Amino acid sequence: MSSVYARALCGIIGWALVGCSAPTTSDIAPVDAADTRLSKDELRRQFQDALQQAQQTAGPGKPPIWTLSDEDTVIHFFGTVHLLRPELNWRSPAFDEAFASSDTLVVEIDMTSEAAQASLLRDFVQRGMYQNGETLRAALNEADEEVVEAAFDSVGVPLNAMNTFEPWLAAVNLSNMKLQADGYDPGSGVESVLEAEARRDGKELGYLEEISDQADAFDGMSPETQIEFLYETAILLDDSPQMLDQLVAEWADGDITGIGVMVASPEGVGYSREAYDALLVNRNARWVPRIEDMLDTPGTIFIAVGAGHLAGPDSVIEMLRGRGHEIVGP
Repeated sequence: MSSVYARALCGIIGWALVGCSAPTTSDIAPVDAADTRLSKDELRRQFQDALQQAQQTAGPGKPPIWTLSDEDTVIHFFGTVHLLRPELNWRSPAFDEAFASSDTLVVEIDMTSEAAQASLLRDFVQRGMYQNGETLRAALNEADEEVVEAAFDSVGVPLNAMNTFEPWLAAVNLSNMKLQADGYDPGSGVESVLEAEARRDGKELGYLEEISDQADAFDGMSPETQIEFLYETAILLDDSPQMLDQLVAEWADGDITGIGVMVASPEGVGYSREAYDALLVNRNARWVPRIEDMLDTPGTIFIAVGAGHLAGPDSVIEMLRGRGHEIVGP
């Protein structure tokens, strides 16, 4: 299985990662649709409202860069999108200058080493698959199964092929299949480009977390939240390319407010409060002290993480500012 599944939606459409201890697979049982679950029409209305709100704000016309520094260390922050259409030109002179001046590139996780590939299989893929004879169909009630099966049929994959997947991993696969079929390419994602250039130029590489941290985020969500995550992914599947197109447009324009409205707030499209905390807030909070520790090492560091982590009220930027750090940028 490709490493894109670990990066896939994380930070693309706002579904970042991190979480608590994972439930056992025996905890996952059929769950009736909660009274509070949004209907298909309500979800699509929420989606359209978010798009309209994002379109009402504007940025400076290029992805922004933030800078934190002390007497001997400079840290640049740049928000990324993990899958992009190959033809998009997102670089700017300010970006090229900041990246060229950096000694070290820091991204979310190591995705290329042999150890990372082993961890991907062990800590991400295997964690997302039932181990005790349970199945995805058995975890879904009749109404949810009908919605999810129709979504997988639309991408040419029978639900039975996903039947050993827990709901969260089925959702990640479903979204990735749709987005890649629509022309989004993980090889054109910002991190893929920057890591190749960093190796070519002899820069050091650093990472903010482990693949197991990302697996914890998804697998640690409650059974109900996992199923809701899959249900909403299936309902909004046909809208996901349009949403990612709009999010990329907001990112390329440097519209931090628009990104926040779409994906980096508790009211973002498709979020429950548990998912928002697990997939964004907790992860950002764990990164902040690690970033502060980087100030102890002289040099220039370029941190490239999903754009959703640098926007909204619970962003890495706002957390650092809340701890007294002066950061230059929007």
